[in-house]
Amino acid sequence: MHAADEPLAPAEAVTRLILRGPDHDGRLRDLVADAMARAGGNLARGLTLADLATALRPLVMTSDKLASAYALERRSPYLARALVEFSYRLPVEHKITDPAQGKRILRDAAKALGLPREVWASRDKLGFASPVPSWLNTNLATWADSQIHMALTDAPPGFRPLLEEGLKHGGRFDRTRMQALMAAAWFSDQTVRAAA
Repeated sequence: MHAADEPLAPAEAVTRLILRGPDHDGRLRDLVADAMARAGGNLARGLTLADLATALRPLVMTSDKLASAYALERRSPYLARALVEFSYRLPVEHKITDPAQGKRILRDAAKALGLPREVWASRDKLGFASPVPSWLNTNLATWADSQIHMALTDAPPGFRPLLEEGLKHGGRFDRTRMQALMAAAWFSDQTVRAAA
């Protein structure tokens, strides 16, 4: 366990940022530690490798499934292997000048092509954080607790740690409670099917 006044190792800090909850078996921490080691001390490259090892595949798969659901063919030209490898090798200063303004290469290219300032200077695209984790700790807390408690009564030992962690109210972006609730719903569904 980590003491509050001690700095986190980079791999541990990134693991906590990615998971927003506990990493009980340490698998994600191992992936991130390996990425950091392969980057040879370069934090930006380590973060890139950690993203490629952890986040990229689920994002691409989800995007493909969503597009397929609407009979759309989706393309990701920026994920072409040669382009990804080239951008990985570029020095950080070519990619990031002002940390608050990402996508420097794309912005510079758009500017050089003479595109309007609204295109290359725009910062209006913002991410969306799901409100569900927050709801599960406020308005829906009583309901979530009851669902998890019901699953705990008959849960096999392998489910218990996840369910017990879900009874702890986490932070705004902590996914642990949501994961426990999904596990409780799945377990409940399996129990109902077995009884039928």
